[in-house]
Amino acid sequence: MRIRAARADEATLLGAIAFEAKSHWNYPPEVMDGWRGELVVRLDCPERRPTFVAEDGGAVIGFCQVGLGGEVPSLEHLWVRPACMGRGVGRALLERASALLTELGHTRMRIDADPNAEAFYRHCGAIRDGEVAAPIAGEPDRIRPQMALVLAPQAPPSP
Repeated sequence: MRIRAARADEATLLGAIAFEAKSHWNYPPEVMDGWRGELVVRLDCPERRPTFVAEDGGAVIGFCQVGLGGEVPSLEHLWVRPACMGRGVGRALLERASALLTELGHTRMRIDADPNAEAFYRHCGAIRDGEVAAPIAGEPDRIRPQMALVLAPQAPPSP
């Protein structure tokens, strides 16, 4: 597996991966249709939204995007094709995003998590520091965990 910067011409592909990955959680089709706009990936401003893709055998199998618009950066997208889940792709992408943020001097990353992804983020060291109501058809009490990932400082260079 290789992690690299996303190319500007990959926005449609990445949006399709996001939709495929979100659909993996068996949300009703009408709910998925309502989220279609949120799953669009914008690659027009890489300095404000750095985006990384994971490739395996030349095929894109996942990606992540970080938003640098606020004081604390946020994880805007992290999606892995369902057939590739459980193979360390998500962790590798999160580690690459974290390394970039650390290089830029940030110490935390915010994550607005899908409820189905909370265990993954916890496994990667994130903590829940809030929640927002996110009801959908059939799940009136659904919430989205608000999480924070403390970024590990880079070790100083060896003398």
